[in-house]
Amino acid sequence: MDNYRRSGGKTRLRVGGDMSPEGADKAGMMLAKAAMYTGVMIGAAALISAVGLVLRVIV
Repeated sequence: MDNYRRSGGKTRLRVGGDMSPEGADKAGMMLAKAAMYTGVMIGAAALISAVGLVLRVIV
């Protein structure tokens, strides 16, 4: 029981061991979605900044 950490009650958090292929697929999809959302937000921020800069130069 050295690779288990008690987190309270009846739940235990496993610290060591291998990940199943299904778990790896799920984790990979979560990371891919997070990267996609981050890219979209950075792109939207860059677009808004560029429009603000253009409007400031024109006015």
